[in-house]
Amino acid sequence: MEVPVKNLVETVDLTAEDALLPMLECVVNSIISLEQSDIPKSEKRIQIKICRGKHPQRLNFDNIQTIASYKIVDNGVGFNSRNLLSFQTPFSQINKDYGCKGIGRFTVLAAYEEYLVDSNYKEQGKWHNRTFKFTAEKEIESIKYIDTSHEVWKTSIEIKNCINDIVLEKSALSLAQISESIMQHCFIYYLNNSLPIIEIYDKINDQYEVINQLFEKVSKEKERSFSLKGENFKLYITKTPKEGNRRNNYLYYCANNRTVGVAKNIKGINSIFTYPINIEGNYYFFDIYLVSDFLNKKVFKTRNGFNIPKERENYIFNSSEIITFQDIEEKISETLESEYESFVRESKEKSYNEIKNYIIEKAPRYNSFLRNPAILQSIPPNLTEDKLEEYLYRISHNARKNVEQNIDKFIKSKQINEEAINQIIDDIKAKTAYDVDSLADYMTRRRAIIDLFDKFLDADENGEYKLEEDVHNLIFPLGLTNNDLDYENHNLWLLDERFMTYKFIASDKSITSYSQINSRKELDLVLVDNPQMFDNPISFGDKSSGEVNSMVIFEFKRPGDTAHQKRSTDFRWEFSELIEPYFEEFLYQPIKKNYKGNQVIIKETTPKFGYIILDFIPEPLSRYNKNKGWKTTPFGTFFKIESEINMHIEVMTFRQLLEFSKNRHNPFFDRLFKR
Repeated sequence: MEVPVKNLVETVDLTAEDALLPMLECVVNSIISLEQSDIPKSEKRIQIKICRGKHPQRLNFDNIQTIASYKIVDNGVGFNSRNLLSFQTPFSQINKDYGCKGIGRFTVLAAYEEYLVDSNYKEQGKWHNRTFKFTAEKEIESIKYIDTSHEVWKTSIEIKNCINDIVLEKSALSLAQISESIMQHCFIYYLNNSLPIIEIYDKINDQYEVINQLFEKVSKEKERSFSLKGENFKLYITKTPKEGNRRNNYLYYCANNRTVGVAKNIKGINSIFTYPINIEGNYYFFDIYLVSDFLNKKVFKTRNGFNIPKERENYIFNSSEIITFQDIEEKISETLESEYESFVRESKEKSYNEIKNYIIEKAPRYNSFLRNPAILQSIPPNLTEDKLEEYLYRISHNARKNVEQNIDKFIKSKQINEEAINQIIDDIKAKTAYDVDSLADYMTRRRAIIDLFDKFLDADENGEYKLEEDVHNLIFPLGLTNNDLDYENHNLWLLDERFMTYKFIASDKSITSYSQINSRKELDLVLVDNPQMFDNPISFGDKSSGEVNSMVIFEFKRPGDTAHQKRSTDFRWEFSELIEPYFEEFLYQPIKKNYKGNQVIIKETTPKFGYIILDFIPEPLSRYNKNKGWKTTPFGTFFKIESEINMHIEVMTFRQLLEFSKNRHNPFFDRLFKR
């Protein structure tokens, strides 16, 4: 039974990561040919010539062209009868001892139109030259086979005319990048001391590199073995001094003496190894190569991946027998931690302190974890802040959920015994700790708002102050009611915690916009604890009509203004002039009805509170108002009570307002954010 080459080529699926794979397959074939040769190792040589083509569709910064063809020349045993037969036989087992799967040439044809061979070799005492072309359409086309007087071991492979757009586009790599890929792909041969001399030449750019020289800085650090579910694995650990732009440590999975697929960043296996490793005061990067007969058996025939499950959880049944990448990488992680115990210990201690500082300085919502070192020690080291936040949140969420489930279970079970009582006490303590964390998070937000308010009151470098509306918006956005935004989106607590409970809040809206009172006056802030006086959907409450229990109005004036500069030089006016007219709009208009037609009542006896917030109160204005009956509080604010209409008015500066807010919060801040 014959299988057409075209059918085999169509089964090969190359990705962008496989751009160099066809060339690498040819290089490894040359290495195998040289392994079959008896010439001295020092004379074994492979030469690679790169011929570039057009620029890629997406131009790169270095103006590098794509690769149109490769020419690989070696002095191995060549295409003798045995190797030709292997080449002619799909999935040939003839050279299986060298790791050949009889598929590499089909990988080449999945990217390049032509595979040209010119081989000069000696067989049974005679020298021969064999030349042929290999394509997907016509398969092997013999060009010539002759005896020759040219007594030189030389085989030339040329792969031409890239027909795979993905491979072509991604082949626009520098000579240094190509050399690095060859080095990594053939690293096992270097470790086994069987790597021939490999030279590469970029014809267009006139650049030359000896791949073997790239190994000079690499040290064979360690060789370690481990067993996993009856399979044996071996790690080759190499190290390279930290220099240049390199930033990561890498793991290479190998099969049949060559690396498979792209390298894996070791920080994805164990975050301790995110950065260079400090060994005796010097920093190194690791390249780790994993080999195993298990990997040889599981590698795809195209050698660009493995038929190995990624995680255990995908295999519920027989998971104890199936080896996954998760199993392998856990073993690798254990091996590395054991081999570099001192570095690991120092890294974990450093990370532990960094996590503590992050919680203290930026995430007090996890303060309870500071009293539980085991939690902090369980967090992977060297996480970015985003990843650390995600990890902490997941721990917190799961812990809260478990505690709440335990409490709920206790309540539903109604089992009262000493063990259950002790457990529920522990759960309540835990819940309290998490509730304190939530309070710390909320207080962190408040502290930030207070700091921002403080900055708003300062003149900027040009001596200009924030506008009145800027300060106003910080406390409560202009033109909105409490029905227009969430509880968390205003900061009325800066004024007084009591006002958080009021039923209706309107900010810088005309009275007419939220009531039946015909007035165009706009109050900076009006708060009432019974909103039935308003007749549109903005208002809400537990009654549709009735008497308003209390009313509060705030008036803000721009920071930097002198008591709002009502008159530029004449300070003979009362503070109450700024706010009483607003109360009068409600007091002395006829009784109004809400949108349902029910009466809403505001009386002289209705408690009314007015607050005036200014930036600066000149001494003449202060003296004038004292002479008009205004009193000062122990805190330096002014107040006046008009008992006949049950109205209390207080006047303070923005700075006083800020200090009052700070003083209220400092006991919480000191407790929650202490170091």
